[in-house]
Order: sequence, then structure tokens, then C-alpha cells
Amino acid sequence: MIHYISGQVLDIEMVSEIINKNYKLEISDDAKNKIKKCRLFLENKIKNSKEPIYGINTGFGSLCNTSISNDELEQLQENLVKSHACGMGDEVDSEIVKLMMLLKVQALSYGKSAICLDTVERLIYLFNNDIIPVVYQQGSLGASGDLAPLAHMTLAILGEGEVYYKGKKQKTSKVYNELGLEPHKLK
Repeated sequence: MIHYISGQVLDIEMVSEIINKNYKLEISDDAKNKIKKCRLFLENKIKNSKEPIYGINTGFGSLCNTSISNDELEQLQENLVKSHACGMGDEVDSEIVKLMMLLKVQALSYGKSAICLDTVERLIYLFNNDIIPVVYQQGSLGASGDLAPLAHMTLAILGEGEVYYKGKKQKTSKVYNELGLEPHKLK
């Protein structure tokens, strides 16, 4: 069965059904349009702004006054993910990670993050094909404490880190090679 990701708020019953009945995800046209519209807004802002935009074309934290050139923006995003993937200890149960992936896809579908549609689609691909990132129970960054777990989830999008696939823990790069996937580039 298929669940169409849209602006509809998911209640606990629907989340449970999606996970327990192993629904596949597809993104609705409305959600695609919202994501694209927000991304276009950011791209135009970058293009037309003389002022730096924190975390988009600047460094982070104490490096907030360091400008990043347009040709280094992909590397900035990749470096950010890798630096925040600092979890340790026991692994989060794969079912919880799959739930985390569903909720992240849902949140991104509202079109408020300026993420690229193809990044959301890669996360959906991982979800639909039971390619579940290894996420660790200990380690948090930021006020909400979710940056380390989300970074580990995102490593899989980049073709990095480890995942569970076909019941076996393996390097994401090996799974990508097996499936003929290229590592995804963040923008």
C-alpha cells in the first residue's frame, strides 16, 4: 500500500499503520510544489542578496562571519553533516529509525525548509527500500538534541556511514554500489 506524503498532519494511528503495514511512501504533487517553491525562494535570495545568509553561505557558530563561495556550498553542507554525525553507544532500533525517516519526510513536505526535492526523494527511496541508517542512542547537538541522530540518518543520503539492508549491517557505499546508486549531493 502507498501513503501519499502531503500537508495532512499525521496522527499516531496513521503513523502506526504506515510503519506496521510497511506502506511505501510517495510525495503528493502539492507537497512537491511546496518544496520547490520554498527552494526557489532561497535560490533567488542567495542570487539577489548582497548580505550573507547565516548557515547558507556563511560558516556556523563562531565562523558566522566567514563567507562561503557559491562553488563551496555543497561541500559546506556535506561537512556540516559529517561533523554532526558524532553519536555513539548503542544503536537506535531500526523500527525507530524508520519512524524517524517518515517523520522527517513529513516535516520536509510542508515546504518550509528550502530543501531540494531530490533530497527528500532520496530519503523516500531509502525508506521504501528498507535501507535503514545506523543511528546511535548517545550524542546530541543543538537546543533540540536531534542534530547528531539526524546527521547519522543523512549520512545514508550521502552514501556514507552504515545502514541495515536485507537484514545485514553494511557500509552504505556497498549498498549503493549494489543498487547502482550515486551518492546524493546536498545543496
